[in-house]
Parts: sequence; C-alpha cells; structure tokens
Amino acid sequence: MKKAKLEEIEILRGIAFLAVVFQHIIAGIFYQPGLSPLTLNVATTFLGLIRFAVPLFVFITGVVLFYNYDAKVNYKDFLFKRFKHVTVPYLVWTVFYYAWVGFLSGMEATSTQNQLLDIIQLAFTGKAAYHLWFMVMIIPFYLLFPFFKLLISKNRKWMINLVVVTTIFVINLFLVYALSKGMITNNNPNLGFIFNYLDRNFLFWVFYFILGGFVGLYYDHWKIFVRKTWVRVLSLLLLGICMYDICSKIVRINNGVTDNPYLFSANVTAPLKPLMMITILLLLLLVFVLAEKIAANRSYSANLLRSFGKYSFGAYLIHVFVLKIVNNLVISYLSVLGVFMQTVISLVLCSLLSLILCIAISRTKSSVGEVLVGR
Repeated sequence: MKKAKLEEIEILRGIAFLAVVFQHIIAGIFYQPGLSPLTLNVATTFLGLIRFAVPLFVFITGVVLFYNYDAKVNYKDFLFKRFKHVTVPYLVWTVFYYAWVGFLSGMEATSTQNQLLDIIQLAFTGKAAYHLWFMVMIIPFYLLFPFFKLLISKNRKWMINLVVVTTIFVINLFLVYALSKGMITNNNPNLGFIFNYLDRNFLFWVFYFILGGFVGLYYDHWKIFVRKTWVRVLSLLLLGICMYDICSKIVRINNGVTDNPYLFSANVTAPLKPLMMITILLLLLLVFVLAEKIAANRSYSANLLRSFGKYSFGAYLIHVFVLKIVNNLVISYLSVLGVFMQTVISLVLCSLLSLILCIAISRTKSSVGEVLVGR
C-alpha cells in the first residue's frame, strides 16, 4: 500500500536549502574587512538562527526513511537506489568542483593516475568544495539504516522508542561537548583520516537522524504535539534564552577582536557545540510548525518554496558554483548598497539561479539529468 505524501517535507527541504545558501552568503559577504562590530553582531546572531539547516536535512532524511520503510527493507534494492540517486551525483560534482577549482587556481595538470587519486581522496573527505562535506556525513546513514531500524521500531511501544531517542540525545550531547573542548584527539598519523574530519563524522549528527526516524514512525502524533500552544510558547521562551546567551558571546568577541572578527564570532554558532545543539533542537520544532502552516497554503510563494524543496538536492550540489559568481559580482559592483542589501540580492540570485539550473538539467531527455542532480 502506497504511503500518503508528507506535505510538510518539501517545505522543510526548501527551508533547509535556503538556510544553507543564506549561511554561505553571509560567510562570503561578512568576511569583508572594515565592518563595524554592530554589523557583525547582527549578522552572526542571525547566523545562529539559521544554523538548523544541515541538522534539518539530516532530520528530514530520518523522517522519510523511517516513514517509508517502517516494514522490512530489501537492503540490496535500497542501497542501489541511494547509490544511483545520491552517491553518483555526489561523485560527478566532486569531479566537477575538482576541475573547476583547478581551473580557477591555475593548477598545473598532473598525470591521470595522480588526478584519479586526488579525486578519490576528495570523494572520501568531501573537500572538493566546502559544501560537499555534508555528503560524506549523510551517506553512512543510508549504509547503516538497517542498524538504526534496530534502535527504534514501530513494533515496540512508543515510550521505549522515546527512551532510546533521549538516550542518544544525551550521548550525542556529550560527544559534541567533548569535541568542542578538544578532548577527542589522537596523535597517530595513521588515524588522521578519522580525527582530521570529525566535523563530518556521522556520529556527531546521529541524534537528528534518530529524532527524524522517531517522527517518521509517529508522524501524525508528532503533528498533534507541535500544535499544542504550550509546546510552541515553551520552545520560543527557551530559544530566546539560548539566543541571548549566544548573542552575548558574539558581542564580547566582536568588541574585542580586530583580526577577522567574523571568523571568531561565527564559530560561536557552529552546530557541533552543546548550546547550539539545544538551540537547533528548538529551532527544528518551530520550523516544523512553520512548515505545517505553509504546507496548507497554495500561494505563489508557498509553491516556490515547494519547488526549492523538490529540487533541493541538485540545487544544493550546484549552488556553490553559482554563489561564487554571484558573490563576486555583488561585492564588486554593489558595494554602495551595504552588506545587508548585498546579502539579500545574493540570496535571491543564487537560490533562483541554482533552482533554474537544476530544473533545466533534470529535464534533459537522457539519463544525464538524473546522474547530475539525482531524484
């Protein structure tokens, strides 16, 4: 029996995509020298409010997988489908960004064997472009999905599943705390591949996937829960407390650092920190509330957001290429407008151009579209 479509999911994907683009635009525009502390305070505090983007993508993955595969999974077919629709486009864009970055930097050509080795290394580390680290982090969730199905299941009482989710949250919070304090290190050079790329290790993001899985198993009950007035009010109050603490830290940094203040203040909102993990959890709940309201709307803006959601994967892979061009043009020719207007213009241009390119590629008659932007 075919499952009912989850109307909120495309909206959530669209929101997550726009939040990712927004983050990358802020990083490019507010890194300019000479910005006032107040400007940086506003930008980096707002950055904290949109840091939910990557966790939201992980959460959505958990929701969709557990909702659609709550029964027995044909693991072979499952993996083949994900390899075709997720891994192959990632590998194609890894090659593209490798060639593009090499062209921009004037990198001298090396032997085919060395180039292949470089590409393999980049594919495993996600370093071909700064946004591809996400793919290195998300793919293990597909590979280990049968294991995660052992942790929570609809065959158990929901309370037991909730205890499992809560336990994983506590463990994940401890791991994030240890990481933020520099406690997870190793001097063995043979283990450098593991310890040099901890930010993209799926273990530090597993709570969002399991939470999504829990929501996918009890989707209707979750919607009833988030509609409760006390849940929304309490979430807003707790979010206000968290954001006040985050903003206070940002203000202290921007008033005391003269060299690259954005770099230091933006680090306060890095998602792999205990306070940010709690903040993001509250934001996920509130963003879901927003998505449910938008999903009931058939306005032009709501439909546009659905389009961003439908093509979010391909647009995500494409947007860094588009953003490089857009940001350069905006910074070079629109500096008179100020950084905030530059940010808005970059967001509109980058998101729309990425969407248009993705739609154009996906509609090619051959299988090229699926190879490039997935499905």
